[in-house]
Amino acid sequence: MVISRFKRMMEKSPTMEKTPMPPALAATPDNQIVDLDVREELRNGEEPFSKIMAARGELPPGGVLRVRAIFEPAPLYKVLGRQGFDHWTEELADEDWRVWFYPAEQDSSAENGDSGTAAVGEVADVGDDVIVIDVRGMEPPEPMVRTLAALEELPAGKTLLHINERIPQFLLPRLEELGFTYDIREQNSELYRVFIRHRTS
Repeated sequence: MVISRFKRMMEKSPTMEKTPMPPALAATPDNQIVDLDVREELRNGEEPFSKIMAARGELPPGGVLRVRAIFEPAPLYKVLGRQGFDHWTEELADEDWRVWFYPAEQDSSAENGDSGTAAVGEVADVGDDVIVIDVRGMEPPEPMVRTLAALEELPAGKTLLHINERIPQFLLPRLEELGFTYDIREQNSELYRVFIRHRTS
C-alpha cells in the first residue's frame, strides 16, 4: 500500500481513549447523518481528503459526518475542528475506524472571525461586494486552481476573500501576472486572509 502524507500523520497521533458517545450526538436522527467510507481508497493507496471535504460540504444544517477509515484520521480533527466540528471516535476492529464529526456547541469558525457561509472549496457571495473562498485543509495545487477559477468569474468592483492556513506563496505572483492586487492579513499562525481585487490602474 502507498503510505500517503495523510497516513504518515495518522501514525504520529496519540492513542485514543474510549469515551461514551456524547448525548447530543446520540440524539442525532438518521436523516441528519452523512456516511462516507474511504477504507477501499486507503487500501488502494489513494488520497481521500478531497472526498471527505466534499462530503462535509454536503452536510445539512446541524448534520453529522460519519467517516470509516482503516486508521484513525487524526488530521481531520484539526481541519474540521476549525470549521466548528467536534468528533467522537470508535475503533470497531483492526483497520476499521469510525469517526463522527458533529457541530460543536460553540462554532470555532465564529471564534476565528470567519463568516461560516462557505464550505471548504466553495465560493460564496456574502454581500457587501465580497465573495469568499475557504481553501484551508486542501492539498496543493487545489487551493490555487480553485482560487484562479473563482477569479475568472470575479465581477469588476468585487473582492475575493481567500481564506487559508498559510500565505499562498505560489498564488501571489500569478495574481500580479493576471492583473490583480492583493492585501494579506494574518489573524494568527494558522489563519490568513487574502483580499484580492482587480487592479484599477
